[in-house]
Amino acid sequence: MKSHINCAISVIFFAVTSSAALADGHYNGQGFSSNVSSTTLEGKTGSIIHMINEDFWQYQNAPEGWPTAAMATCHFTMMIAAGEQAPSSINGVCESIDPDGDATVWTASIDPSTGIGKGNLVNGTGKYEGVQAFPTFQTTFQIDAAHSIYDFKW
Repeated sequence: MKSHINCAISVIFFAVTSSAALADGHYNGQGFSSNVSSTTLEGKTGSIIHMINEDFWQYQNAPEGWPTAAMATCHFTMMIAAGEQAPSSINGVCESIDPDGDATVWTASIDPSTGIGKGNLVNGTGKYEGVQAFPTFQTTFQIDAAHSIYDFKW
């Protein structure tokens, strides 16, 4: 099971961090992700892996009024069928309070076959209230099983 968890950790970190091919959107930036915890729930027909990551988001081109950087805590859940090495689904929720004190909640869904993720700014306060953002993201550099760099754009 340990190699199964290490493989899953590598897959999720590869999947949840963004790609240079995606970096030509109107708004874009890079994320730096660090895993701080991982828990596995094992069932008879599959497993669920829950990971908590601390991320640093740096915008190369931020929307007007947004900070150029923010921190986020992201919770990712992977479903893996018994006997499989690759996840069948990867989903996440990220929460962030920016340097101005404004809050955001984002959701993410990552295609396990391509590693490309799609996000959604679900809700925000202050400057983010009523804003719609639907970023795409993918890993550009896997440092190790617990650290990665990704690009995002929308």
